[in-house]
Amino acid sequence: MHSEYLADLELLLGLPVYNGVPMEAMKLLSYLCVRESFKPGEIIFHQHEVDSHAYCLVEGRATVHLENNPQAVLRRFGPVDFIGGLSLFCEAGRLFTLKAETRAVLLMLSREKFLKILEQFPSAGPAIFQNLAKRIHYWEQDYVSRCENRHPQCLTGLGVTLL
Repeated sequence: MHSEYLADLELLLGLPVYNGVPMEAMKLLSYLCVRESFKPGEIIFHQHEVDSHAYCLVEGRATVHLENNPQAVLRRFGPVDFIGGLSLFCEAGRLFTLKAETRAVLLMLSREKFLKILEQFPSAGPAIFQNLAKRIHYWEQDYVSRCENRHPQCLTGLGVTLL
């Protein structure tokens, strides 16, 4: 158990979303995370489901798809990918379904536990908000650069960084 805790801590310390978070908060975060294993083909969360967890893939692979077209893989995730971080801040239905492609082990953190960490370590909040905002900015920047010349119609609904 102790070695698993240290491995989880090391994994979490490597995630950009937690840059600048105090070490004591990271230790508590690692302690409060729960490891869960999923079999190939098992659903981790469903589209439209209100799920208050963020996930970090420890091992294995997972795919994202829409419920009405499960064969069309929209994205693949692998080890050390951080998934669903915005769920730690607000309640909203999932926009996609996440499914284990192989045997997958994920670290799960609930919003309830996360908010308790922020109560104990208020300085962690601004760092995490800034890191998530940067992630959203870079995602949209990358999306615009990939689509602007090939599929300009896809850009009409963008502008999340303008919020």
